[in-house]
Amino acid sequence: MSEKKEFDLIIIGGGPAGLTAAIYGGRMALKTALYEHKGFGGLAGTAPKIENYPGFNSINGLELTEKMREQAEKWGTTFYFNEVIAINPKDMTISTYEGETKAKAIIIATGSKHLSLGLPNEYELVGNGISYCATCDGPLFRDQVVATVGGSNAAGLEVIYLSGVAKKVYLIHRRHCLRAEACIVDEVDSLPNVSPMYNCTIEKAIAKDDKLEELVVKNHETGEISNINVKALFIAIGVEPQSDLAREAGIELDEDNYIKVNRNQETNYPGIFAAGDVTGGIRQVTTATGEGTTASMNAYLYIKQGWYGEGLKK
Repeated sequence: MSEKKEFDLIIIGGGPAGLTAAIYGGRMALKTALYEHKGFGGLAGTAPKIENYPGFNSINGLELTEKMREQAEKWGTTFYFNEVIAINPKDMTISTYEGETKAKAIIIATGSKHLSLGLPNEYELVGNGISYCATCDGPLFRDQVVATVGGSNAAGLEVIYLSGVAKKVYLIHRRHCLRAEACIVDEVDSLPNVSPMYNCTIEKAIAKDDKLEELVVKNHETGEISNINVKALFIAIGVEPQSDLAREAGIELDEDNYIKVNRNQETNYPGIFAAGDVTGGIRQVTTATGEGTTASMNAYLYIKQGWYGEGLKK
């Protein structure tokens, strides 16, 4: 049997919160490991354009998070592309399909995941016309007709990006207007190849030869049903926390399934911290990096001084 790996600090999740925590862990000379099994960068890595991260007027999400990963690597973080399947708070170990790894402190930064529309054939069509990431899959539909569903900042940015790639973009939203920031709304409104469909929902996705071919859209003000021919549908209707791992470990969650933390990013277990989208609050890259910093610095104090802040207030 191979010797069990041991680290000072284990970080679960490779989005902005986890990557920032890894940078600080390395800088503070902690033996640090980061586990990620889907793709470094998290949801931020799929953003077509980030315009509110200090120091960059505009930057692609993947480029920004790759810079973070390179910086963490420079400071000595060991990266594992491996799924963590369990956390044992009492033994301070994490488990993967390859075995257990022991830590002195753990930071959970598992982020959030995209919500689905709930269409019967939605997952069958993922990769065959349905996508949750315009920057990932948009170029596959260059000069074709596509649609985006959603009304948030994320949806607006998807539309802006796709307008520069696709011939036409239908914007489908169940409300009467976008809920995005004014600057995003203004830009969307100015795009000549974007066709808004407000007060509308998608009733059905129709496939041909196992690929998306048509959407059935209902206007809930008029009752009108429209069939629109599209080659792709980009879904941007929100996210939910990826907190199942924490729940199974007995880590406290709130009523919306976000991990409960205090201002030190502590959970209800000494030595286990959480940061980023999985803790709820304002979901921004800057928020995630700030929480990753706080979690990592307090993990250092816990490891080096046995400090456990004020504890998670009940």
